[in-house]
Amino acid sequence: MLSAIFAIIFVLIIICISLYDKFLAVIEENTNYRFKLELDKMEQEYSAKLDDKLNQLHSLRHDMKNHLIVIDGYASQHNDRKIHEYIHNISEDLSLTNAVDSGSHIVSALIAEKEDKAKSQNIRCEINISTPGINIDDFSITTIIGNLFDNAIKAATECEHGWIRFSLTQTGSYMNIVIENSYSGNIIENNGEFTSTKNDKVLPHGIGIKNVRKVVSNLNGHIDFSYASGYFSVKAELPNYS
Repeated sequence: MLSAIFAIIFVLIIICISLYDKFLAVIEENTNYRFKLELDKMEQEYSAKLDDKLNQLHSLRHDMKNHLIVIDGYASQHNDRKIHEYIHNISEDLSLTNAVDSGSHIVSALIAEKEDKAKSQNIRCEINISTPGINIDDFSITTIIGNLFDNAIKAATECEHGWIRFSLTQTGSYMNIVIENSYSGNIIENNGEFTSTKNDKVLPHGIGIKNVRKVVSNLNGHIDFSYASGYFSVKAELPNYS
């Protein structure tokens, strides 16, 4: 009888393990599906913005002669103020959508979306991209850039004059991702986690850092964090070769 009970328990354990594995597989499949949907939506929105930008450029080119006539008229009147205002209006129209060229449509869409988000919260944002192409899979690169950018935005919003600097460059066969931002408060680091003394809240940089570290490690890359008074920096170096 005891042997039969042990046999039944053993079978139940096997069934539970099998069901658990299937459950994890379903969760992973659903997660990947949602991730793909989000990437597709982000890419479509970015493509629509680029189309709008292209239409703006075509419209400006079509009307350029008329614009020059107006500016020339203000110049003949020595009306420098009107000239500056007119040129400023044209520049404003052209800057409604920032074109980002990273070599990857997904990454370009992601960076453009984060830049727009930062600027909508009055955060000064500087973007520098100089890379021949991105050979890192979409999931990994968006996990790294997305988390780091989101954390930088959350920290910069706590500052009176928040700012973010983002660069994506290539050195040899390695891609360099650097994101720097302002923050308010003091930082306490404990086992790779960052805590702010401001209102005893966890510094936004702690959100998603574990995921970023994991992805960077899986890619055989390297990541460093550094900070000083009012300044936080993350530098990631990733293999990027075909």
